[in-house]
Amino acid sequence: MIEEIASINKIKELPRELGYLRNLKKLFIYKNEIAEIPDEIGHCQSLQILDVSCNLITMFPEGIYHCALKELHCDENPLLEHLPVLSQNVHDIFYLKELCARMILQSFKDRNSILRKSATVRPDILNVLKDAKKCVVCEQSYLFSWLECVHFVNAKSELKLKNRAGNIPIRACLCSYDCFYTEGHNYFAVSYPN
Repeated sequence: MIEEIASINKIKELPRELGYLRNLKKLFIYKNEIAEIPDEIGHCQSLQILDVSCNLITMFPEGIYHCALKELHCDENPLLEHLPVLSQNVHDIFYLKELCARMILQSFKDRNSILRKSATVRPDILNVLKDAKKCVVCEQSYLFSWLECVHFVNAKSELKLKNRAGNIPIRACLCSYDCFYTEGHNYFAVSYPN
């Protein structure tokens, strides 16, 4: 598939399977009710034109870096702006489920791990663990608990877009407040008004 037009259809959500369209070059999904673009769009490495104008998008997924975008049309979306807000230093308190998941994910790095070998006979466990993500700061894996952040990238210089100037917000997830309070990164916590 080279081009997909699904505009003005009241679409609320894009399927994660969008990533299977590896030869997709143009995607026109303007004037819908889409709030989030799945990170799997990064698998559409041939994607050159993305038109998501007039939707409900606040930020773009990190996977957008992997697309070969030349044009991004995102006008009339409530994109996040770089507005600093005072935050309090909060410490993480993880649920037992998350602590166990992180321990298992860490043990999977060792090919000889007993947990890794045991999980191969439990497809239900592997099915849950396949949704693990990596923290953009420390690169440790997490599963259920994360801090949603955003960083702002220059559309022309970093994404090499021909049609768009200025900064656009890109979603990033951190595994903990400890990573958030680490110095030397440009990630900002996302706060939605009540």
